[in-house]
Order: sequence, then C-alpha cells, then structure tokens
Amino acid sequence: MATAQQETQLAQRVTVIGAIWDALLGILKIIVGYLSQSQALIADGIHSLSDLVTDVFVYIASSNARQAPDKNHPYGHLRFETLTTVILGVVLIVVASGIAFEAFNNDLTPTATWYGIGAVLLTIAVKEAIFHYTKHAGEKIGSRLLVANAWHSRSDALSSVAVLAGLIGVYFGYAWADKVASVVVALFIGKIAVEMIWENLAELVDTSPDPKVIEQIKTTADSLKDVMAPHDVRARSMAGKIFLDMHIHVPAHATVSEGHYLSDLVSYTVQKAHPQVKDVMVHVDTNDHIQSDTLGEDREGQRPPALKLPARHQVLADLGFILRAHSAYIDFDLIQLHYINKTLSIYLTANANKAPSDNFSQLSQAILMDLNSLPYGQDHRVFWSFDE
Repeated sequence: MATAQQETQLAQRVTVIGAIWDALLGILKIIVGYLSQSQALIADGIHSLSDLVTDVFVYIASSNARQAPDKNHPYGHLRFETLTTVILGVVLIVVASGIAFEAFNNDLTPTATWYGIGAVLLTIAVKEAIFHYTKHAGEKIGSRLLVANAWHSRSDALSSVAVLAGLIGVYFGYAWADKVASVVVALFIGKIAVEMIWENLAELVDTSPDPKVIEQIKTTADSLKDVMAPHDVRARSMAGKIFLDMHIHVPAHATVSEGHYLSDLVSYTVQKAHPQVKDVMVHVDTNDHIQSDTLGEDREGQRPPALKLPARHQVLADLGFILRAHSAYIDFDLIQLHYINKTLSIYLTANANKAPSDNFSQLSQAILMDLNSLPYGQDHRVFWSFDE
C-alpha cells in the first residue's frame, strides 16, 4: 500500500502532465478557432484552459489533503479534496454558462478548415489518453478528486466530438451547427459539474457510503473466529476513503486484553480486505450485551439497569471487609469484574501458598458467603494459585 507521500507525488505528477497538455491544447484550439471563425472551437479551447485552472486547484488540494492529522484536524485533511472538488464544479458551471451565452451572442461566420478539424482530432486523442491515465491514478490511490479531474478531461474529449460534428455541419453549409455544437459543449461541462458538486456535497454532510460496501465490510469482520454479529456500523467518506465505527460481539468472559486484541484484529482484517477503509474504530460488546440497546435512559430519566451496577472503585470499597479479612493471600490486582446478563460476577484469585490452611474449599465457601452478602451480583467465584 502506497504511503501518503507517494500518493501525493503520484497525484501531483499526473496533474502536472495533464496541465501541460491542457495549456497546449487550449492555446492551439483558440488560435485555430479564431482563424476558422469557429465559436465552437474557441469554446472548446476555453474549456481546455478551464481544465488548466482546475488542474491548479487539484495540485494544491493534493499537496494538502494527505498531510498527517494535527491538533485542528484529528481526522486528517482529506476533506480538502472534497471541498476543492465542489469548487471545481462551481468553476465548471461558470465556464459552461459563459460558453452557452457566447454561442447566442456572437456574429462570427465559421468555416471548416483542415487545421481546425486536425486540432479537434488531436484534442480527442490526447484528452482520452489523459482521462485513462488520470482515472487509473485516482483509483490506485483512492482519490475522488483525481477521478473527478479525469472525467473533466473526458468531458473535454466528448465536447470536442461535438465540435467536430459542428465543423462537419459547417462544411456542408449548416452554419448554425457551430452554435449548436457550442451549446452541446456547455451542456457536457454543466452535467459533469453538477454531478461533481452533488456527490461531494453528500460527502461533506457525512452521507453514508454505498450500503453494499458496508455489508461487505460486515461480512469480512463476521468471518473471524470469536468475533460475532458486527452491528451498529457507522461510516463517513473523506475523499474516497472510509472512516468506520463498528460494534462487535466477543465471548462474554473475554478479558480486556483479549477484547482489545480482537478489536485490533478486526481493524487490521477490514483494512487489509478493503483498501478504501482508512480507519476503523471498534467497540467491543459481550455476546449477551448490545451497547445501543442499553445506554438510553428509561422513561423516568433513570439509568438503564445495566448501568445501575457499581463500577470497580465502588465494588472495591464494598469489598473492604472481605479484603481486610483475607488480605494476606488475596491478590488485589487479579480481581475480575464480569458484567454479564445485567448482573455482576466477582472473581477473586487467592494465593494458596499464603493461605492459613490447606482446606481451600472451606476458605472458598467463607469468602463466597461474604461475596453473596453484597446487594448485587451472582455467580461469584474464588480461584487459587500456587507459587512454584
């Protein structure tokens, strides 16, 4: 997988190459259009130069978007790409409107010339090549901005096809064909612009990615052993990358470290199988507990039953009399609390070598009686360890 620096360098290289060709083709078509008195060819030249302007936007955004997260941008800077794509779309709408306006407000008499047709054919070939080159690079690094810029190049090639049709119409004596071709060019540009703006505005307001992609990600997580029923999946897109929140079930008696291991395993596996996933935040639920079902307040505004159970500091305070009575051999660091089925189970570990008697069963029963006197919990247990 490419690093952020490598992705930035690729995006910049592709954009610079496209910008050079946009500049050359734009100037060529405007000159040839002026000599041929073809408004459609001039409009197509302006379109190519507008590509040059947007290439500058793309270059700047690509330089900034893949910077590392910082204090003010903890999720990174990928939304710079999204915002730039929206700006690019607005610029294209302005360009399209200007071209359409000029098509109905000029008195040029177009002529079909061999150099005019040659310039158009050259544009179609070059811009189609740039489209495939840029689109491939955008898909490789997951950059929607580069893909959008690639389609911008494709729109230039398609609009040049319309210009070619207009010039052919002029050659056969239909002067109005040049104006029609100019309008078609404007419509091509406008269509691409509206699609770009719509898709990226949806991303800016955190619209969820394609549901099919989310289901595929859930299937990937669910395929792991000891990880069950991925649920409450939330996702947002940033410049084609997916940032994911996911809940998973793990065995009820899994330790904190095992739950953390399983969450890391899910995160790694999902990102490996789905390169578009940039980050995964995994919340661990036990297999009898779903957080989203229990965290809301009840109708009286009280805590739900699962959260009415005491936390560790309160449990240790309540266990004070037990711990004082058996402090010589109970290992305080190994006290485990299991919140299962809306009840609390306490597991104590005692050191057999430090116990006052070898009648561990009798000691265990005494400790369990003390535990069962607490106003909460069930299924408490005492384990014995032996030093070697």
